[in-house]
Amino acid sequence: MPLHSYLVLTAFIFLLAVLIIQYLRIKSSPGKFLGTPSAEKLYFYTGKIALFTTWVLFILKAINPQVGYLFLPDSFSWIAVGFLYTGCVIVTFALINLGKSLVVGLPDMETKLQTNGIYRFSRNPLYVGTHIISIGSCIYFPDLINVTFMIYGIYIHHRIVKKEEAFLAERFGNEWLTYVTKVRRYI
Repeated sequence: MPLHSYLVLTAFIFLLAVLIIQYLRIKSSPGKFLGTPSAEKLYFYTGKIALFTTWVLFILKAINPQVGYLFLPDSFSWIAVGFLYTGCVIVTFALINLGKSLVVGLPDMETKLQTNGIYRFSRNPLYVGTHIISIGSCIYFPDLINVTFMIYGIYIHHRIVKKEEAFLAERFGNEWLTYVTKVRRYI
């Protein structure tokens, strides 16, 4: 396997470890990890599945570089690794900053509006990082199915973000409105 394949696998192992640690922190606190879907259930879950499928394809291509029908120069693989590591750093900081407030969907319990750390630069850094990783996957494994999953996932997540932001506006009122004027939705 080429070096970039090992780097891809290392990044995903690191990301898995971060997710497990975060899940265990949340599990030990009152509240639920799974909230109410912020969009129609079909779209909500298929959007998540689509983006994570791009991650699985990223890993498969790293394990077996001969997979696929379109082969690009190695420089594209290194660009994809750059996207992957950038996305992993953003996702890691977003998870750390969310702390025990992390919920998939809309939370049922009381939460605090997160405006510190990486949330000073983006209102949705977790989605930004996830999307960057998926874009990296499409560079690493340029396949019509992979690109289709990425486009669908990003489109659905944009719809999810709009509904989550409406929820946050209702829950946090003026605090949210002040935050929105200072920080952009994505980048």
